Amino acid sequence: MKKILSILVIACVAMLFVSCHKDGIYNPSKKISKIYYTGSDGVKNLSQVWTWNKNNTLEKIDFYSGGSLSYTYNFTYEKKRLVRMNNYANNRSIEYKYEKNMLKEANTYSGGTLQDTYTFTHKNGKIVKITDTYLNNKGAIENEINPLQFILSEELCQTVDQNRKRISDGKGTIVFNYELTWDKNNPVKMVMTEEGSSENMVYDVQYDKKNNPYYNAYNQFYFEDNLYNGHLGQNNVTRIEYRETEDDGEVYTGVENYEYTYDGNYPKARRYMGDGYTTLIEFEYTK
Repeated sequence: MKKILSILVIACVAMLFVSCHKDGIYNPSKKISKIYYTGSDGVKNLSQVWTWNKNNTLEKIDFYSGGSLSYTYNFTYEKKRLVRMNNYANNRSIEYKYEKNMLKEANTYSGGTLQDTYTFTHKNGKIVKITDTYLNNKGAIENEINPLQFILSEELCQTVDQNRKRISDGKGTIVFNYELTWDKNNPVKMVMTEEGSSENMVYDVQYDKKNNPYYNAYNQFYFEDNLYNGHLGQNNVTRIEYRETEDDGEVYTGVENYEYTYDGNYPKARRYMGDGYTTLIEFEYTK
């Protein structure tokens, strides 16, 4: 995918922990314990292990690659409300600030250096705009974690990473705006623009009627990933249509399709179909 999609990897970290009553609280009735990933090669591998505290808060997520532990997200709370997420292996962290019941700001750090500041605008209890002030830092870019990994296929996430590095090289501070349109508890449209540029990206999203196990969680380092990965919606993403318009007027379009197998009202498997290949994610839940 092109440049703007790559930047989409930023605005979604905090949204993963959104609650209909209070932002920053994630306590689903059915809790993920493990996630398995099967790539286009047909090989199934353990991808993630989720560990929950006795008070029903998410303690950590271990990420695996090739059968070995790769890195871990660790979560810190105040009165069951998420205030910090750390990835010690990559020296990355994100801090969340709230105003009453609503998320107002999230700051991501790399090596202790501020990399991104997200500010949130709400309307009727929903986040309707995210402003991402991205402080370009090549060293930080190289250590980034792609938050889209929870919803997108690994192949697409790799494309996003590559594009993000390419567009950010040589630029200073970059400001992105994300405007969200909601249908009840699902964001059905996102328009992303970059200040000082005529380029834009538009996403139209469709959903099923089943429960999304990620709903109200923020476990990603970029907020746009949470949206694109479907973490913001109460239901599961089934189709994403995107349209990118470049500065020169050239337009790029694409479609992502997802199919689910369910266990009751929750998905036990999600199949991605696009670009000539298919991938599969399988969920296990705590007993």
